[in-house]
Amino acid sequence: MNKSRFLLDTNIIINILNGNLDLLDFFDAFPDCELYINPVIKIEVLAKADMSEQEEIEARALLDSFNWAEIDQSSCEIAIQIRRSKKLRLPDALIAASAINLNATVLSIDAHLRDFQYPGYTARVVM
Repeated sequence: MNKSRFLLDTNIIINILNGNLDLLDFFDAFPDCELYINPVIKIEVLAKADMSEQEEIEARALLDSFNWAEIDQSSCEIAIQIRRSKKLRLPDALIAASAINLNATVLSIDAHLRDFQYPGYTARVVM
């Protein structure tokens, strides 16, 4: 049986760090799942202007706990096609492309990522 794969959107990470989201119940249904982030997500989380040193330490520790999805040539090509055909911001297109490459489901709080349609792309809204 294949493991479920999830790519966590930036808003999921931020809400976990802020104590507004606990995904334990959600992941109880997927005990052997693989959780991923990509460079866009790491940059968006760590680029917070007023982040304290302690917040950065906690954010980096959380980010380091996930699997890493590189934005490789294939992801770039998929993101290009997404941007050409859909109204999706570049960061979201790169997140979607990474998920497609991984055969992963995007977990997000944003309904626009849930409603986005593209071959091979799946998403779930949590919260």
